[in-house]
Amino acid sequence: MLRTIPVATLIVVFKHQMMKLKVDGFVIHRKLFSKPANVLMHRTLFDDEAFQFYDEQACTEKEKCNSKYMESATRRRALQDIVTGISYVTTYYTLFPDRAHATDSTECENGMIVSETSVPGAYQQVCMSLPSRSLNLKSTGETITIFQGVAADDDDKSQGNNSKELVSGRTGVALWNSGVLLTRLLDLLETKEKGQGFLKDKIVLELGCGAAMASIAASKLGAKRVIATDGNAEVLELARRNLEFNNILPNYDGIEGKPHRLLGQASYLKWGSIDTVDFSESADIVIGSDLTYNSGSWGVLADTVESILKPNGIFLYLTLGHFGFNVASELSGFVTLVESKEFLEIVREGTDAWPFQSAQSLEYLLATSLDDREKVVVSSTGGFKVLILRKKLKRR
Repeated sequence: MLRTIPVATLIVVFKHQMMKLKVDGFVIHRKLFSKPANVLMHRTLFDDEAFQFYDEQACTEKEKCNSKYMESATRRRALQDIVTGISYVTTYYTLFPDRAHATDSTECENGMIVSETSVPGAYQQVCMSLPSRSLNLKSTGETITIFQGVAADDDDKSQGNNSKELVSGRTGVALWNSGVLLTRLLDLLETKEKGQGFLKDKIVLELGCGAAMASIAASKLGAKRVIATDGNAEVLELARRNLEFNNILPNYDGIEGKPHRLLGQASYLKWGSIDTVDFSESADIVIGSDLTYNSGSWGVLADTVESILKPNGIFLYLTLGHFGFNVASELSGFVTLVESKEFLEIVREGTDAWPFQSAQSLEYLLATSLDDREKVVVSSTGGFKVLILRKKLKRR
């Protein structure tokens, strides 16, 4: 009978820098596969350097374990199982590509991170087809619900005008994994920094807000006012709807009969344009996710952040990898450009400028919130990076 390898493990085989797999009491470490499966089948079964084997029960120190190799027959069988499993899964998902990704909408519950697939010019996932998504803030117990897509207004429907039918799945009008992670990070910081007030009484502005999930979370977590910005009018219409649905309004003279209202607005902002002047030094904190995938926009993004932030204000940014994008290289390029401009500086962990007292590593803090399935999804895209920039004080 064919011994199968879990699909999650096989995904890790392709995407992780290092794979750890137990076979018959032994532990196998395999460095990143740089060749396709058909090449591996001909090569790695006899490559003594490709794998390292050791008996986990025979030793405890990795350096010593690496010298205790499996006997040849066990090694050959273990490798054959791996290659057979890879070939099986690769063939299956080649024949049925739609099954390689999340297809059950229950996976979208409570802000889960789900797998995505590439489509011409963009990416998609099953959760983007839902009319709404919800996420529970663990630090407050509140639930945020946001709508996706743009539906026709009631007045338009009554007049037979359906020009704004639901368009879930398009960039900006759906919730992306990076937006979920940014929202989750804000929630985790509130829990970790209890009583420190990272967001309390701050003016928070989100760049590229999309469905405005992170802006809504910032408001619920204590921000004095949130400003959800985007350069797309269709996206802003959705953001306004979501802010209002979550009882966040431009002023306190809002919807009659509603309980305590929070202050927030959705505003048009095109990076690097004259519109930036309207937000000059208006925010204590700027937040954003997945903004650096286009290197051509790095310059205007940095200029916009610098213009919007108050002196000593911070930019909390999260970026998540996608298939075909190297998240580390992407962020490294943006950081290099920022450093060359000399008006923003990186805030590093362990320095006096670090704005958190209890959370010493934001990436570690966020990683601990991922369940096993989410870890596989995040790892398969290359992982995520969190960056904090601070506006430098102007020297007189």
